[in-house]
Amino acid sequence: MNYIMELDRIKSEIKKRKARRVLLQFPEGLMNSALKISKELEFETGAETFISVDPCWGGCDLAETEALKFNADLLIHFGHSPWPKKPKVPTLFIEARSEVDIRETVLRAVTLLKAKKVGITTTVQHIHKLDEVKNLLEEKGFEVSIGKPSGRAKYAGQVLGCDLSSVAKLNVDQFLFIGGGTFHPLGIALATSKSVIAADPYSGKAIDLKEMTKKILMQRYAQILRARTATRFGVVIGLKFGQINLELARKIKNKIESKGKEAYLIAAEEITPERFYGLEDIDVLVITACPRIVIEDSPQFRIPVITPRELDVLLEFESWKNASEDLFGYKL
Repeated sequence: MNYIMELDRIKSEIKKRKARRVLLQFPEGLMNSALKISKELEFETGAETFISVDPCWGGCDLAETEALKFNADLLIHFGHSPWPKKPKVPTLFIEARSEVDIRETVLRAVTLLKAKKVGITTTVQHIHKLDEVKNLLEEKGFEVSIGKPSGRAKYAGQVLGCDLSSVAKLNVDQFLFIGGGTFHPLGIALATSKSVIAADPYSGKAIDLKEMTKKILMQRYAQILRARTATRFGVVIGLKFGQINLELARKIKNKIESKGKEAYLIAAEEITPERFYGLEDIDVLVITACPRIVIEDSPQFRIPVITPRELDVLLEFESWKNASEDLFGYKL
């Protein structure tokens, strides 16, 4: 798969900053480029490079701590747009725009679009293709809208795992998402309660997320039912660069205690099941970090893993009917 890695820009920045020690951070999908890029940068600039192989889930997951430990002069973060929070280490965000052709996949998705008013959205890898998508759809008679973000996203039409503000207020009847995987389009479906078609230019497939969305909602309601007898809650605070929500965690703890139940603030860099094996008395985990943990990883945990909004349903601060439209706090 070909991505625009902006190596000339990186070399120029290293030389301009006179950086001698550089940390390279890649998401899993770009890791196969790491060795080649490291070698080329060292040869062309004379800088010493280090490759981080820890998981990387987004611009919120910046390897700031690692860079500080290495006393790095520069951190190069690949695959995501800049995060609003300023890092402690000089950081260069390389968005890694995809060069894959999207035309055939979008035309395949057109056959699944049943509404005239369509909102289009994508991740940063394909953001430069949205005008092409808009033109293709308008040629087919659709009214196309691209929303402006009001949260952490940088570009019109861009969505992040934790920021769907670019689609939240669009006056459309259906959405078309361009990109790989189902995490982002599922978030759009849950946040808007509207039909979402996902067009994956890597596989060439286009699918309707309707049944998958229903399945996720059933799974989430099942998690709430499992937690109905819980008396001890762990409120989990993510320690990654952009995932620290301490004030939210404190508010959640107060809510739980107001119902006569126990609540404990728990901090974790990597929120995985094995991190909680020693806390056997905890009945439920409330996640204040990335929503991906709840959507994708909750079946791996031995106890229910829920969102702050789902906690409101569990504690009867809100009805399931209202909360199910925004289980992951996407509406801004």
